[in-house]
Amino acid sequence: MKKNIGIVTWLGSGNYGTNLQAFALYKFISNHGYGCKYITEFNDKKWGLKSFIRSIIRHSNIWEWKEQCKIKKLKDARKYLKLRSFLNDNINMEYIDTPWQYRRLLAEADVFCVGSDQVWNAYYHFNPFFFLNFAGDVKRISYASSIGTKDFPIEYQEPIKHLLNHFSHISLRELTGCQAVENLTGHKNIKKVLDPTFLLSASDWKEVSKQSQIEIDIPDDYILVYLIGDNKNYANQVNSLKQKTGIKNILVIPSAENADFQIDGAIVYHEAAVAEFIYLIAHASWVCTDSFHATAISINLSKHFTEFLRFKDSDRGSQNSRIYDVLETFKLQNRLYNEMQDMWSKPIDFKESHAILNRLRIDSTDWLINAIEA
Repeated sequence: MKKNIGIVTWLGSGNYGTNLQAFALYKFISNHGYGCKYITEFNDKKWGLKSFIRSIIRHSNIWEWKEQCKIKKLKDARKYLKLRSFLNDNINMEYIDTPWQYRRLLAEADVFCVGSDQVWNAYYHFNPFFFLNFAGDVKRISYASSIGTKDFPIEYQEPIKHLLNHFSHISLRELTGCQAVENLTGHKNIKKVLDPTFLLSASDWKEVSKQSQIEIDIPDDYILVYLIGDNKNYANQVNSLKQKTGIKNILVIPSAENADFQIDGAIVYHEAAVAEFIYLIAHASWVCTDSFHATAISINLSKHFTEFLRFKDSDRGSQNSRIYDVLETFKLQNRLYNEMQDMWSKPIDFKESHAILNRLRIDSTDWLINAIEA
């Protein structure tokens, strides 16, 4: 009998990467025949009459109507309605609002797995839930979790060390993260694995893109721009890429973090959710981004891309290490924008990168299945 896996990670925000990695891990585990649920964040200290009432109405039309009413008040309501529909259609979510739901969760789960994204970035936010503090005696593993930086803040090192010592298997997305966990815990069997988005093949992602609902006319030839950082030089750098490649059209997907980014003459598409995001990358002539996951999808789909850096390397909270890591892994360091050379504007031969991806996909798959079954 296949095991039941409870996944914990970020999900449902306006950040595309957050939803891509959560969907990919859920899809991969489900495709391997395991029972799989995404466990939404809960806090047993807040259980009471309100949470009990919430547990009753969650499964009624009232709850969905209430959530959609909230979404319709947002600036990019169409995007978030499509996102909610995508998640409801593709991921089985478990809400824990009462003590008996919690007891049932512990009784039914064979493994709890904390997933990827920067769930362990304690400089951003330390949340014990994403270190599986609720798991009781149930087996705990991590897959491709990320600390986003090079270390843990001093004030959180002891509680994080205590929580990690309850894990049977630990893997992280970046080598710097593996080293940070090894240094903190003393464990030497920390595994570097692929981001969950790489566990799905290009054909898997193209299948996802078929769910897209794009309301605007898309040109045949365009540079897709998705930028999270707010760098005053970005517009000039994108125009430099446009000039070097000869691609005339620019299509911008605004990020939740940099929603007002614009380039003169560009098409701006605010309504992209997960499927639309994949579709627009898949059909782009070039991708210009500072996003880890837009980079990962571009590599997986064999799309030419140019990488910008959101941070200075000297910044204490710099997240550049994860960009350096993915580019180095796939031998694509020359994709970084650099005014001193122009390799970043040349087409990519993906032969070596895909040979690496195929090998690492097998390695990461074997590690995750073994972690679940061991």
